[in-house]
Amino acid sequence: MAWVHFILLFGCIIYAAKLGGIGVGMAGGLGMAIAVFGLGLPPGSIPVDVILIIMAVLFTCSVMHVAGGMDYMIRVASHILRSNPKYINILAPAIAFTLTIFSGTGFTTMAILNVVQEVAKQNGVRPSQPLTSAVVASQIAISASPISAATAAMYVVVEKMGVSFGEALCVILPAGLFGAAVASLISSFQGVDLAKDPIFQARMREGLVSMATKEQMEKPLPKGAKLSVGLFLGSVLFIVLMLLFKKEIGHTLGSRDIIVITMLFVSMMMYWFCDVNLSKIKQSSIFHGGFESLIVILGIVWMSSTIIGVYVPTIKEQATVLLGQYPGLLALAFFCVSALLFSQGATSALLVPLAASLGCDAGMILACFVAVSGIFVTNVYPTSAFAVSCDDTGSYMGKWSGSLVINHPFFLPGCLGLVAAIPFGFFMASVVL
Repeated sequence: MAWVHFILLFGCIIYAAKLGGIGVGMAGGLGMAIAVFGLGLPPGSIPVDVILIIMAVLFTCSVMHVAGGMDYMIRVASHILRSNPKYINILAPAIAFTLTIFSGTGFTTMAILNVVQEVAKQNGVRPSQPLTSAVVASQIAISASPISAATAAMYVVVEKMGVSFGEALCVILPAGLFGAAVASLISSFQGVDLAKDPIFQARMREGLVSMATKEQMEKPLPKGAKLSVGLFLGSVLFIVLMLLFKKEIGHTLGSRDIIVITMLFVSMMMYWFCDVNLSKIKQSSIFHGGFESLIVILGIVWMSSTIIGVYVPTIKEQATVLLGQYPGLLALAFFCVSALLFSQGATSALLVPLAASLGCDAGMILACFVAVSGIFVTNVYPTSAFAVSCDDTGSYMGKWSGSLVINHPFFLPGCLGLVAAIPFGFFMASVVL
């Protein structure tokens, strides 16, 4: 009967990958119905902690969005890029990484991609280079953000292993930063300069490339925009400090309770002091996208824990030996599943508890954690697809078209970035733990 269960599991995961987005959660619901009602399996555990943390963080980001905070952050990032065009291959990924670290979502990067391509082509830089490095950096940064869904799902597990939040952060943040730096370096050497690109020259002759500045008149920001950003960053700092100095402060609160309470309280403060219209919060694009991520995690993770949970004792016996000899296999599992699910949070919630149950120690989990960023394998993830669509120079065309699935500029930098980050993560884990 085992083969029927695993055919159902992988069949639903493959179907989920085909549907993408909120369809991933729906595919998980299909698998749950078949597994529980059809095959009689007991329902597995729902990742409640992760879902609650995601709800709280995304709600607060939505409130900040309505207050104008997101617009303010993007305006600052755009100003930095336009003021330093010669360093765009360094600044674009650095800004994308920073925005993602503090917001906990890579979708904030999409707001600066149009500026990146505009500044790049006006200075003779192949737009695919900074666009690619920015996108990959934002995707890797999820595994290093202290408030991302993926990190929350991971820390809920390693906290029970006796690892402090500071120790976890001292492993995942340097590993993610190192991986993003390597990926950015690789992407800066991909493709020829625009002046030597025949596709760009042909599109210029045909009038398909706009070289005029697209910068629009800056609309005045709401009066509470800057304050909302300050409140949000203050809440992130408070959460980090509460987790870093848990023993010194003497509290017994878990990461879930600290994050949820802080985020809801700061949302209230934004309402009080930043002139937030409550009726507009649910209209925020961040609010809508957050609900999608909740359904994804609820459906696919619950289904996977239901099916795999039956076989954990058997899997543990064999996998423990393999992982003991080849610890890098855990990173490979993180990478492959994230490439299928298009979600670092869902991958983390699914595999980190399983890895712990198989006997993987905290150091191995933390060192391999950056590999949950394998969503760049295809170029259909929203941030990747937007980067391609906003470029009119043709730098993503020709040999970089992605027509053979992996022949696109995101693949090589992303893979090499992770290949470099994982050994670095093991090194940091050995030093910190």
